[in-house]
Amino acid sequence: MKIKEDIRRYWEIEYARFYLLLLSFIFFCFPSTSHCQIENRPIVKSDGTQRTIIGAWTLVSETGPDGKETPQIYTQYTRCKIYDPDSTYYTVQLHAVGEEMMIIAHEMGRYHLNDSVYIENGRTMPFRWINDTTFIDEFKGYQEKMVRTTMSEERKEEIRAIVRQYPNDSEAPVKHFVLSTTERKLKKENTLFLYIIIGMTVVAAGVAVYIYRLQKRKHEVEQKLAEINEEHTQRPLLVADAMKQVETQFFQSDYYQSLRHHIETGKNIKPEAWKELEQQLNIVYPRFSSTLYGLYNFSPTEYQLCLLLKIRTAPAEIAMVLNKDKSTISSIRKRLYKKVFDKEGTGKDWDEFILSL
Repeated sequence: MKIKEDIRRYWEIEYARFYLLLLSFIFFCFPSTSHCQIENRPIVKSDGTQRTIIGAWTLVSETGPDGKETPQIYTQYTRCKIYDPDSTYYTVQLHAVGEEMMIIAHEMGRYHLNDSVYIENGRTMPFRWINDTTFIDEFKGYQEKMVRTTMSEERKEEIRAIVRQYPNDSEAPVKHFVLSTTERKLKKENTLFLYIIIGMTVVAAGVAVYIYRLQKRKHEVEQKLAEINEEHTQRPLLVADAMKQVETQFFQSDYYQSLRHHIETGKNIKPEAWKELEQQLNIVYPRFSSTLYGLYNFSPTEYQLCLLLKIRTAPAEIAMVLNKDKSTISSIRKRLYKKVFDKEGTGKDWDEFILSL
């Protein structure tokens, strides 16, 4: 008898387990109507198109029973609805107050939608799609035209939280809530980021133009130096002798002797005297000035230094004439060599180049 009793209890437990498994299977495979979400799947129309109401929508116009349309999108007011996949909707009024966005919680509830009928909190309303982003529903003779709107999930959740806290309480006083400024901050950050991108683009373009001009200038200088070298190496001996004779006459001239005396006494050279020196050197060494400026955009001091070097003036004397330290004169000469030849050199290297022109 004890064995039979144990067997009976065993099968009772097994049957109970079976029924529990069966109930669980039915619960998950065939949910109750209150939890069913099939109505919020995309609606397949006869023409094969699919549309869904899930998302955020705003009221753009309202047509009364008399057929007259009342625009609802003004600068400071519109109605907004959020439809969630779990068949819950949230309705609020949005008010723009300056730069702030204020909302008034309206209601939340359950909804059901098929191709032509819309049920909201037990209210049945005719419904029709205009297109994927527009629909019209009708209640008590008023037709409301709603359009899909873009809204961040953060703002949607903020609206849901407010409506959940104060739902469908017609007796309670109207409560106003100012939405957070997160989106405006994000917009400002995006605008700032856009300005940064534009600024970086402009800077990059400027750098590219500068590099292009620098490379172009370098090529021009290299070409000019090659022409100078070619002119020196291919100069006929007769022409070279004639130029040497003109140079000798210059250094023996009264003009040069007077200029040397002026330099040796450490006196400053007046502007008109600089101009005369330039003219004299261009006679002795044709195109001397144009050749120099073809290589580099000299400052007045740098150009005067080159003129003095060309008449074989020592760096110490140049320093006195230009009222500079000797070290400054040395730095200028090395810097000019670096600018023109794009490599390091000494002051003496620059002197020899000037004397070769």
